[in-house]
Amino acid sequence: MNSSIFASQAETQQIMPNSQKNCEPGTGNCRHSRSSADRIPVKEDMRQFVKLPEITKNILRQRMLSNLTALTQILGLLANDELNSAADIAETKIGNWRIGNGTGMGPGKFMPKGMKQIGMSMHKTVDEFVQIARAGNKEKIYSALGNITAVCVACHSSYRTQ
Repeated sequence: MNSSIFASQAETQQIMPNSQKNCEPGTGNCRHSRSSADRIPVKEDMRQFVKLPEITKNILRQRMLSNLTALTQILGLLANDELNSAADIAETKIGNWRIGNGTGMGPGKFMPKGMKQIGMSMHKTVDEFVQIARAGNKEKIYSALGNITAVCVACHSSYRTQ
């Protein structure tokens, strides 16, 4: 098995090769009778734990949920060819880097160096996305959005707060 905390698709298929056997096509109704040997293995979480004060952890969690909402809005806007509106959302909802609203409890001062660097790269990728969107460059827009989500994945794959 690989070292990721998640089972790969191949590993999952090895464990549950007949997982769709008892499904009614097109209905989503499946009747599985799995033994404990059929369950997907849970792998050890190797991400670095970052201890944060409770208020800071809550602020960061709210910000991550806000970012996820913004990414969903951006995808919808791009689907409708509304690049300027997508740029506005990216700039105001994700690119706004002041977390903590002046409370002095923003997470940056509690983060290890690598986590801070990932956070700063988020701002860079958002700025690049905004420039590409405002220029109306449809050929590069999804690549730029992919760069933003790649930063999300890098941080969430490397660090955890609980």
